[in-house]
Amino acid sequence: MRKIMIPMVAAVVLLVLAVVEIHGQTPKQQPVGKPKNGKSQIVIEFVSFPDQLKRYEVYPWETLKVDDFQEAYTAMTQEGKFEDWAKSLTGTAQGKNRMIRVSRESFVLVVCCKPHMCDTSQIIVLYDPVKKKTYSILAVDGKFSWFGKPPGHIKDLLNVLLVEEFRAIYRGQA
Repeated sequence: MRKIMIPMVAAVVLLVLAVVEIHGQTPKQQPVGKPKNGKSQIVIEFVSFPDQLKRYEVYPWETLKVDDFQEAYTAMTQEGKFEDWAKSLTGTAQGKNRMIRVSRESFVLVVCCKPHMCDTSQIIVLYDPVKKKTYSILAVDGKFSWFGKPPGHIKDLLNVLLVEEFRAIYRGQA
């Protein structure tokens, strides 16, 4: 009986490890938002940066060292009045930029907030590396401004990302 159990246990362990490995390689999908009035949900996939876009996998303030992002972001900030922390992306960041995919479109996601004032001032920036275009939502004291002339679906995405990234502020402490 023991001779049969040892290979059987080993086979089960290998099977579990294989499933865990396959699951770990699957991109994370995060359905966000509740459908209202027949609208569909926004599904955000957090994906790895492809090799040609690894230069964007940096902290927000370092993103401005990438020429095409700097050009697009600087042009976008000309549309309104941005405080220095938002212009330079030197606010508080929870981590490095991330790559997201939403409905066949890929974006670099840049998230930061005003130092020592994260509860009142936040910015979410989406950069489309193909179109070389930036879109953002700036939240200051409960007032929201969109920049980069985002089309409706991008505006919705920015709204969802703001709530998700700063959920402790917009949804209350979990």
